[in-house]
Amino acid sequence: MRGAILGSGAVASSLGRAVPAEIAPRSILSQIMPRIPASLLVLFVASASAWAAARTPNIVVILSDDFGYGSTGAYGANGELIQTPNLDRLAKEGRRFTDASTTSSVCSPTRYSVLTGRYCWRTSLKHEVLGTFSPLHIETTRLTMASLLKKHGYQNAAIGKWHLGYGTATDSLKWRADYTAELSPGPLEIGFDYHFGVPSNHGDLTGVFVENHFVYGLRSGKIPAGMKLPGPDSDDPNFKATYGPEDTENGKATILALDAPRRVNERVMPQLTRKATEWIAQQKAGTPFFLYYTPVAVHNPITPEKDLAGRSKAGLYGDWIHELDRSVGGILEALDKGGFSDHTLVVFSSDNGGVFKPGRDSLQTDAFKAGLKVNGRLRGGKHDVWQGGFQVPFLVRWPGHVPAGTVCDEMISVVDLLATTAAIVGEKLPAADTGAEDSFNVLPAFLGQDATPARRDLFVHSSDGVYALRQGPWKWIEGVPVDEIKDGARKARADQFKPQLYHLKDDPAETKDVSAGHPDVVRELSALLHRYRDGGYSRELPPVVEKRPAPIATLSPVEGEVLLTAALDSAPTLPWAATRGVWTAHDGGLWGVQKNAGEQGATLRVPTRFTDGTLDYMIQFRGANRHSLRIETGAGSFRIEISRTQLGITKNPRSGEDKSGTEPLVRKALDLQPHVWYPVRLIFKGDEATAQVNDIALTARHAVLAEPKTALNFLVFGDSAGFRQVRVTR
Repeated sequence: MRGAILGSGAVASSLGRAVPAEIAPRSILSQIMPRIPASLLVLFVASASAWAAARTPNIVVILSDDFGYGSTGAYGANGELIQTPNLDRLAKEGRRFTDASTTSSVCSPTRYSVLTGRYCWRTSLKHEVLGTFSPLHIETTRLTMASLLKKHGYQNAAIGKWHLGYGTATDSLKWRADYTAELSPGPLEIGFDYHFGVPSNHGDLTGVFVENHFVYGLRSGKIPAGMKLPGPDSDDPNFKATYGPEDTENGKATILALDAPRRVNERVMPQLTRKATEWIAQQKAGTPFFLYYTPVAVHNPITPEKDLAGRSKAGLYGDWIHELDRSVGGILEALDKGGFSDHTLVVFSSDNGGVFKPGRDSLQTDAFKAGLKVNGRLRGGKHDVWQGGFQVPFLVRWPGHVPAGTVCDEMISVVDLLATTAAIVGEKLPAADTGAEDSFNVLPAFLGQDATPARRDLFVHSSDGVYALRQGPWKWIEGVPVDEIKDGARKARADQFKPQLYHLKDDPAETKDVSAGHPDVVRELSALLHRYRDGGYSRELPPVVEKRPAPIATLSPVEGEVLLTAALDSAPTLPWAATRGVWTAHDGGLWGVQKNAGEQGATLRVPTRFTDGTLDYMIQFRGANRHSLRIETGAGSFRIEISRTQLGITKNPRSGEDKSGTEPLVRKALDLQPHVWYPVRLIFKGDEATAQVNDIALTARHAVLAEPKTALNFLVFGDSAGFRQVRVTR
């Protein structure tokens, strides 16, 4: 239920909803302006400017990491196991939302959505998260919370975990963010004035902080002449000289070589809290500010500070929750000391649900066994398509505006923060197809107004790329992961990779699939999911997009000496040999299926001998992750890699080399449909190779490509891929 209805101190907005006079959009003022006598106009404008400065709130968004729905007292955590007085204070002094969702069950996609108001799956990131060396994932021309607020005079800071990339990638496959050089574009190019953060994850392989455009304290590298980068004192307890695999999340990562002070895991949270509170203390009354604060807690590795370790009855993971709560308390104290609290909107939430893998030995499992329900009664957790991966704590405090001590059951999403911020400062959003594509204004829900809920439906998206759409009590899971998911994961999470429907009001733990009993709901939500996904936005209903498959390219015949030809419409005979997997002829082709995840892939080999020439064949995917054509040469090999989403050429390690001898040469995106035959053409000329799949082509150069080709190996990884009409021409 909503909170109290606003009274006479409200004005009607253009949406027909009541908006408090003190935050009425400037568009309303512009309607009044023409009626003001010219003699009073100058005085009015001056007064309005002072009014706006006094009434525009500061905004603090605290986005925690992997913090589950049931991990704080305000959301039902057992007080004998953990204590979260600062988070509970936010709930007492503000509003607690019971049905707030992230957009993804992993971090980078949700962080993208918070800042842009757009679902991250609309970008190239369709599953998992960004890498440590990924480029900036947000276009510098895209509307963000920071750029919008900067336009309205805000000072903006991004402090904490970043994990949205730095720099601009080139076409080279060897490109990666260079931590010895300027890390630009980054947060400063999308609207922030200051940045201090952990580049990727707590325990990532960099072991450093980044301040603005450079690694903090970088002593040598590609530093502009005459520039001395700031860094810590030599005796600063937050830093150390070395950082090893034992400091990383998996305990075995290869550490990035950098001449810079390294993080001390147990001191990362205190350091981030100090940086955030110092920045708040530097702000001036009359100038609004936006702090995007992203603590690394409670992500792995679990490293509470020494004075907290051992206090919680939920073990070290409980201590780590206490570390997060203490950091939140530090932010609230800084706002109090600066006299900002009464004029600051504070939002606390998480990037995804908590880690919940009770079958694995972990500190989270120890906490669960002690009685801590990390995600409450919800099913699953981080990575999953279940509610435990998305439904998170969401607390809002804004004294005098957000009704204190209230609870709201309205369905909202963290992607709504951009549109809500725009409403607060009176900024009209761009057209739905150009910015904030999926963000709804939920300010009335924040303020406790009696208004129609902003959202009728919302998307959630798992780390495996499975889409789900919620509407009212219903949750429709499409159940289709991306092709890149490995066989082992497909088997382990098979229950998530099938269509299913849940009634969350009656069954919040998602225990009973009711799709068979509600075919009409399935049809409606499935159609709506496709419409929103294909239409490019969801804050308005997009037109129906008729997706027509790309035409199949017709490649002109190649003339010359035919060295090899095989229709593959029946089981091939010598010199062809199936060396791994299961190969069967049917449906006009020869189909390979990988036998088990431990194999290198179903393999069909044929010897050949040519240097320059053209190889043609047809391919069809029916569940395979990818196909790799490994071409043997006199001294080594290279491979052509084809999946439904990508085409690439890679040099393989030579005999005696380790995996570091692998050299990706070129990549390009594909969009292939299953159950469709596509033409493949490879042209070799000297040290140059051109690969074409349907109408997409790319070219690579390398010495290995000029060597005599002695055998072709058709590899299939995953369920099934078919081949036919193989032909080599010289």
